[in-house]
Amino acid sequence: MFDTLRNNSKIVVYIVVIAFIISGGFMGFGAYLNHSSGQQGQVQRSGVIADVNGQEITQQEYLSLLQQQAPNSSLSSSQIIPFRYNVLSALIERKLVLAQADELKIKPDVADSDVQENYDNILKQNDLTEAELSDRLAEQGYSVEQLKADIRSNLETNNIISKTIKQSAGEVNVSDKEIEDLYKNRYPEKKVEAADSDQAAAKNGNEETPDKDTVQTRPALADVKSDLKTEITQKKQNQAANSWLKTLKSEADIEIYDPVLNAYHNYKTGKYQAAADEFSTLTANEDSDNPAYYDYLAQSYQGLNKPEQAAGSYEAGLEKYPENTELRFSYAQYLNSQDKKEAALEQLKEISEAAGDDFMTHYQLFMMYNNLDAKEEAQSELTKIQNLSEKMKDKQAPDAETNDSANQDSDTTTMPAENTDTNSAE
Repeated sequence: MFDTLRNNSKIVVYIVVIAFIISGGFMGFGAYLNHSSGQQGQVQRSGVIADVNGQEITQQEYLSLLQQQAPNSSLSSSQIIPFRYNVLSALIERKLVLAQADELKIKPDVADSDVQENYDNILKQNDLTEAELSDRLAEQGYSVEQLKADIRSNLETNNIISKTIKQSAGEVNVSDKEIEDLYKNRYPEKKVEAADSDQAAAKNGNEETPDKDTVQTRPALADVKSDLKTEITQKKQNQAANSWLKTLKSEADIEIYDPVLNAYHNYKTGKYQAAADEFSTLTANEDSDNPAYYDYLAQSYQGLNKPEQAAGSYEAGLEKYPENTELRFSYAQYLNSQDKKEAALEQLKEISEAAGDDFMTHYQLFMMYNNLDAKEEAQSELTKIQNLSEKMKDKQAPDAETNDSANQDSDTTTMPAENTDTNSAE
């Protein structure tokens, strides 16, 4: 529930949105967002990023969750817009679910032991005594009592969300046939000849051998039935919850004030003309231009079945950002989808010539050439990948020898601690 406490860092208690109401799945990321990897866009309404049925989502709560859920590494220009949108979408869904909870008059059910368990986990995960935690909190003008109050509030909110979704999505039933079908699919009937089974038994020291000509090797249905039923139940519950949330969102009055996120929202919801108009405006704004805008503009035109405009968007983007590999990859994929394989190969050739020693780019090229059934080009990229791999091994070898020598010359006989760089970085 909480970010790991780091030296000299403020302890931040944040509201967790339960996993199955996340659009696109962004939970589990780290705690750093490199904002330089993409433009934030100009929020047109001061202090508010969106309205959901008249309820405001403030910039503060959005940016707080955005930072808490961000990846440890930088996001590319094409990744940051979907990521930011997923964060906002999660907050929108949360507003809708809590509004539904108010209508249903759902109350939380959180015991003192639940609060204490989460509090104890904070101490354990951060290797702190209660006194140390209290001192750390006091340095930030915060107290243990306030922390526990926030833990309770967080647990109560999640409890309300969970109960609301369960009640609104409805109960699910699992039939014996569904369990049997999953059993047959998960554990297909496999048989081995009795002679092979005899050899296996002898090898294991068993004197008894089966009387039948064949021996089934899958588990009995009775032994796995309960687990299979649980799996099907959870899958159905998630499907029911997602379906209910989709309906809830489709009926909601949602207004997004960030122009980039609003354009992407229109694209994701199939409002391609509005998305094309908005991304076109964004590409014309020199102060907030971004190569990803041309990609989404082209995809919006594809949704409108306007191939010429889509191709023109890619070409305009590449004229402005000729070294942007992601945009050129997208253009190559688009050209291939339009049965223009040779033109797609030309785009990939340009990427390859500029890739240098970029291992991942050559790997992407290898995969795309394979998909295009361009065997000669794929083999060329595979050779480059192998050569780069050998270079990396050669580069690592002297470092390993230096480390071994340093360890042998050390006065102490104890082994060095592992992950020293990672721990110090944190």
